[in-house]
Amino acid sequence: MGGATVSAHIKNVPHRSGMLGFSLAELMIAITIGLIILVAVSAVFVSSKRTHSTQDRLARLQENARFAIHYLTRDLRMAGYTGCMSDGTNVNNTLNAGSFVYNPSAALEGLEAAAGNWYPSSATTLPTGIKSGTDALVVRRGDPSLSISISKSMPNESAELNVSSVTGLVDGDIIMVSDCASADVMQITSVQTASLKLQHNAGSTVTPGNSTQKLGKQYGTSAKVMKFTANLYYVKDKTDPNDATKTIPSLYMQQNGTESELVEGVEDLQITYGVDVSGATSDGIPDKYLKAGVAGLQTASEWARVKSIRIGLLVRTLNDKDQDKNIKAGSNYDVNGHTYTISSADKYQRRVFLTTVMLRNL
Repeated sequence: MGGATVSAHIKNVPHRSGMLGFSLAELMIAITIGLIILVAVSAVFVSSKRTHSTQDRLARLQENARFAIHYLTRDLRMAGYTGCMSDGTNVNNTLNAGSFVYNPSAALEGLEAAAGNWYPSSATTLPTGIKSGTDALVVRRGDPSLSISISKSMPNESAELNVSSVTGLVDGDIIMVSDCASADVMQITSVQTASLKLQHNAGSTVTPGNSTQKLGKQYGTSAKVMKFTANLYYVKDKTDPNDATKTIPSLYMQQNGTESELVEGVEDLQITYGVDVSGATSDGIPDKYLKAGVAGLQTASEWARVKSIRIGLLVRTLNDKDQDKNIKAGSNYDVNGHTYTISSADKYQRRVFLTTVMLRNL
């Protein structure tokens, strides 16, 4: 009886021959499908990364352009600022002659195509390394961020200035003293901290130095002292820090002769000036836009009719990793009426930006 029981138990064991796993064909199909999915996912990832990188470069390009336009616009709106004076032409200059940078008689000057003369001064001093074919601009003005009161009236035109504070001033600073009738530009030769006095002696112990100690008038307690700034804007190339065989064009500024880089990627700067030519009586509205130095925009009297400035910038990405771009040699960009031509093929992305600034003080 025991034997019969064992035999029945053996017969009831499940048959496992149908549970042996995948066949080779099924495995090959599964691997193929997996590879197809992996390739598709990889393609999506690469495409997404490329799109992100492109958008990141474009975002930086646009941010650089916005900063450049904001900086230029803010400075230009202050061109010719002399405090409470309504007529910015009554400015006396005591600085040594030949100092193009500090010439206060011209609040605004332009240079066309990085060559020739500045207008309206006819000066020939060009920024070192300025990029060929690009324009340049000088903005001169008082700086209201530092405004110090005259604490005691001058006894004569050559007297030192008694001021309420000397904070923020050092020997060699160029300053403007101004009331509502006139202004003088001079260089501080000595800051007297203890007695709160500013000396402006004649000579050239500092650059550019004063040609005379005598100012245009005796200033009283209604006058203010502020720094005088001359900002020169231009484009030049610098060596790419990541690849010494390449260069990066940038917008530079010289403030009172000291150079600093403002914005990378600015490839071209083109400037036109809105001139009011409506006749003997100015209506303050620009009738046409001219380049610096052309007929109608050469003399000081013609520049006195400039009421606005139109700025064109060509800004590019900082590297040439955009594989989907291929800018051909000879490709052209219209930058404020000037045709900028790409000399050799590259993969940089570029955008043109244009803005117009109304001048408040000219």
